[in-house]
Amino acid sequence: MRSQFLTLLCVLTFLSCALGLADSVISYGQSQSVAETAYIKRKSTPQETPKQSKQYFEDRGPTGDQPIPGNPDEIQRLSIAQFIYSLITLIGAILMFQLRKIGFWIYVAGVLVGFVLPVTLVGFSALNTSFGVFFSLLFTGLYWLNINDMH
Repeated sequence: MRSQFLTLLCVLTFLSCALGLADSVISYGQSQSVAETAYIKRKSTPQETPKQSKQYFEDRGPTGDQPIPGNPDEIQRLSIAQFIYSLITLIGAILMFQLRKIGFWIYVAGVLVGFVLPVTLVGFSALNTSFGVFFSLLFTGLYWLNINDMH
């Protein structure tokens, strides 16, 4: 019998993967539009200091002015990497939802692909735009806590 915690983890992974798959397809198909997305500077209130007003992604783009790469080819390569990562982790989550232990190892392989593939296709600057993969490490640990529920 699947625990409620494992069910919750799987459902959250399903949602995340569905969003990742949709985002990657849209970004791939409209990479020129994504590359032309204008950077909008956030306005601070007088109570905020300039250091506090920066969002995580605002100063991490390749030019420092945009949160995503401005090159459509890079966006397409990152979209391909995100699609593969999301698909593999989704397959792993579906198998874990069915209480199959092999799903955990497929999920781990997907997380590794999520780290390696963007760096291989774009370079180390891709790690700035693939924050979701880092979050998957937390889920890997949480899934590991539930591995005894699977056969």
